[in-house]
Amino acid sequence: MPPPPSPPRLLAGGDHHPSPTSTSSPEHPFLSAHLLLPSPSPFPADLSSPHLPHALAFAFLTQPSPLPRHLPVALHAAGARFPAFYQAFASALLSLPFPLLLPHPRARLLVAASELARAAAPGFAPLLGSLLRRVPFAGDARLLEIFTQHASFLADEEPQLLASAIFAFLRLLARNRLSPVPSSAECKDCEECRSTKSLEECRGRLVSFCVSMLRDHFHVCALIGRDLVRCLHELALVPEFQPLWRELILDRVGDVCRMNTPGWCTAVVITAEMETQLLFMMNNVKWGDQKRYQLWFARKHLIVPRGEERIPDIVRFICCGYHPTNEVMQSGVIARWAVIGWLLTGCSKGYVVANAKLALFYDWLFFEEGRGSVMNIEPAMLLMVNSVSQYADITNMLLEFLFLLIDNYDVQRKEAIARCVKSAFVVLVKKRVVTSLDPLTCCEKLSPLLRQKLVAFLSSSNLGAAEDSCGKPSDVVSKETELKKSVCSS
Repeated sequence: MPPPPSPPRLLAGGDHHPSPTSTSSPEHPFLSAHLLLPSPSPFPADLSSPHLPHALAFAFLTQPSPLPRHLPVALHAAGARFPAFYQAFASALLSLPFPLLLPHPRARLLVAASELARAAAPGFAPLLGSLLRRVPFAGDARLLEIFTQHASFLADEEPQLLASAIFAFLRLLARNRLSPVPSSAECKDCEECRSTKSLEECRGRLVSFCVSMLRDHFHVCALIGRDLVRCLHELALVPEFQPLWRELILDRVGDVCRMNTPGWCTAVVITAEMETQLLFMMNNVKWGDQKRYQLWFARKHLIVPRGEERIPDIVRFICCGYHPTNEVMQSGVIARWAVIGWLLTGCSKGYVVANAKLALFYDWLFFEEGRGSVMNIEPAMLLMVNSVSQYADITNMLLEFLFLLIDNYDVQRKEAIARCVKSAFVVLVKKRVVTSLDPLTCCEKLSPLLRQKLVAFLSSSNLGAAEDSCGKPSDVVSKETELKKSVCSS
């Protein structure tokens, strides 16, 4: 008698991965539940089983197409009977390592996420948020469909999740604008994989979603903060976004740019693996030991197709998404500014370097004491100051770029941006991030022209007006200044 067929696999196997029957395998709880409850049904005996969440998740991910109707029925019946079931089901799905999922289970994971979102079930938001961090992946157009179908509900009930989706999709468009789409090597053996389309293949739908969200739910988009404007600037030449700039964005740029970008927003556009490994480096790796870890990170995330295009997003995460404690900063681990310096010097594409430098200085352009976090602007200052002695070319490059930003980033708000940058310099000294600006103004290794320009810039008057003027057009600032002068003289 032939042995019974082995259960289908969820994850790609390999010599360095444990067997599904091993207790150390992420598949083990699913396989165990499947053996105890091989065919979950909406009958009371199955609904009361403690193994149902993992058994039902296994069935969702492995049953051949089309998905048997009794599985969604069992899911919603169990959710209606036991309020905690939906959360347990979503947690089971989240426990699987997404990069190792085989194509068929990966496609079915999106089906399960759609069912949870349709029921507004507890646990659907973390699951969708986790999937957003994986974009782009084969089949992620289904994720776009989920957000499109439930946009109005999400705008009212889960605005942070919808804002995360909008930002993730905008960043995907921005990263791919100057980079060709590679061909997919995914499996094509099952119906889901044959019909799979990625967001990159559905560019028109992706653009339409982002434009409609900006028009209909701008209050949700504003939760992104000033990085919304940074991203839209990169897409300003895309024809579909040009009417938005004229009709909607230009009048609101000042207000949005005064809003800090929250840390959760910068985290959503890098993968969970990137975040874990970056945090490990900045919390555990001592000075002098960082090269092997940097090489490890680069091989996995940067020296791959489209890897470099993620560097500006990584820089933004380091500046806004991770603020180390005093204890960590004094423990001798590699500092944020050093990681950013390594990323900048490792770029081979000029437009990526420019976008990474903009990401580094972006908070400087709108900095207001009392509203902005000094931790957002600290890495750029420390990178310039600490590079002077051995890597003066880095400091020269950053200072030159900062002056280019002041003069050219937003000509209408040039005066306001200059005041905000001056305020950033003053606050960094005031908060003792650096003891003085002498390393920049007095170091002979720096370009004499840049030193002279910096001294003149810092010595100009009216530093204290930064908080009042930041984000306003320069003609408005000038009119307000003249009004104050006339009031004072009278």
